[in-house]
Amino acid sequence: MSKSLPAKSMLETLLKLPVKTLARFKCVSKQWHSVISNPTFVALHAKLSESTNKCYLVQYKEGNYSENNFSLCNGNLVQFDEVKFPINSTQIVSSCSGLVCLLLNTFHSCHFPMFVWNPSTRKYKKIPSHKSFDWEKEQYRSSATASFIWEKEMKGSFATFAITGFGYDHRTNDFKILLIVHAREVASEQFRREYSDIQVYSLKNNCWRRIQPNVPCIPCLSSNSTAHLNGAVHWMAIRKESDGTNKDIIVSFDFGDETFRYRKLPDCLYNTDHIHRERSIGILEKSIALFVSCHSEDNTAGLGICTVYVMKENIGVEHWINLFTVDLRAQFAWQYLGFGANDEVMLRNDDGELVLYDHKTQEVVQCESSNWVANAVIYTESLVSP
Repeated sequence: MSKSLPAKSMLETLLKLPVKTLARFKCVSKQWHSVISNPTFVALHAKLSESTNKCYLVQYKEGNYSENNFSLCNGNLVQFDEVKFPINSTQIVSSCSGLVCLLLNTFHSCHFPMFVWNPSTRKYKKIPSHKSFDWEKEQYRSSATASFIWEKEMKGSFATFAITGFGYDHRTNDFKILLIVHAREVASEQFRREYSDIQVYSLKNNCWRRIQPNVPCIPCLSSNSTAHLNGAVHWMAIRKESDGTNKDIIVSFDFGDETFRYRKLPDCLYNTDHIHRERSIGILEKSIALFVSCHSEDNTAGLGICTVYVMKENIGVEHWINLFTVDLRAQFAWQYLGFGANDEVMLRNDDGELVLYDHKTQEVVQCESSNWVANAVIYTESLVSP
């Protein structure tokens, strides 16, 4: 451990303090500033916070909807800090180790700027523009909305989709952003030629780099989420099979070795007897999880009877487990937002309020705010600089 760090007892005390308190302590003396700014201390504090200080970053929409504010809430959704990103019209991509990736929606351009932000320290970094790609000699820049981003646009005779993901590469100690632009030629309402442009941004190197692997999939238009786990980002996609049919699958991208992996959904979900209006990825019990809302054809509003599947591994073989089924019709749940810090289901009700539903106890916790919730993610306070 670095010699500039204090004695063990003092270090253990400092590591347990919240970021706001540590920020004030940095002003006490040069020595304290040096200790709290030490990269080893920052890393230790972030690691401890991951296991002990999980909270929620809640995004609210106000005014003309482009205005947005954020709040940090504890496990019971009680607000303990208000934070405001200085630029409006942003949406959360993902949160990882104290940093949050945000997307700016201009609605007037094919290019959407990105930011990496630490809500605890209020520091942020604007990500440089990614490299543009030439589809049939037409300059094309990706389009994006929301955390699992897809935006269908017509550029000449191409339908284009974009996917983005944010995560941490433990091998290189680096935060990275994945951007995939997928284009399919449209001719007589049939898709023909396909192209994929795949780029990875390194926060450490502050640059984008294009990689070569082609991805024979497009995002599921019915899904709006990604999940980050163990240095990889996961999302729902559609893959064309050898028999010409389309099949929903899960695609994963490993930030470390930059490889793609494909997983089938639970076999029962390929049965068309039910309408699965909502299929979203999440992280539950430190595993990839799938949230599925099943509806009959006459149930058109909100979430109904929902099933959660978790992927487990046994002797090196992955398999899906039906973890639980819950009827959310009585909760007036409108949209799934993710899984909570204690494995609750995170939902937005029809009044735009954030609620946590504990499927084990059937208890419901509601956020103490009258503002309309746009999104919410699990967040860990940290001193990590973007």
